[in-house]
Amino acid sequence: MKHLFMLALFVASFSAFADSIVVTEAWIKNLPPSVPMRAGYMKLENTSAKSLSIVGVESELFMQVDIHETVKKNGMMSMQPVPVLSIPAGTAVELAPGGMHLMMMKPKETLKPGDQVSITLQFDDDSTQTLQMTVKK
Repeated sequence: MKHLFMLALFVASFSAFADSIVVTEAWIKNLPPSVPMRAGYMKLENTSAKSLSIVGVESELFMQVDIHETVKKNGMMSMQPVPVLSIPAGTAVELAPGGMHLMMMKPKETLKPGDQVSITLQFDDDSTQTLQMTVKK
């Protein structure tokens, strides 16, 4: 019985980290099926007392999902990957058009407005958090 209790505490400690991120306004920009990429947006709020870091994102409906940011270099706009997205304690980070966003590559199905897409965030402590994103016009 003692071992089961310790195991439960161990598992709870891993899931508690990801549960400290409150995700709102999660949506994906709808584009014609011929376009091989989509952009995803959301607000991520860290309600914990310590900094949390997202180190990966995945979805069964896309071949690959990465976090990217739009930057201006030498007067030109470009996108670059964000390998780790740190969210300081008690703050929020917004993935929004023209800034940081999910770069969602090669959808495996045709998506239409109103569809729900499951996304899993991976944290640096090996915990995960799965959320639903809505496809919008």
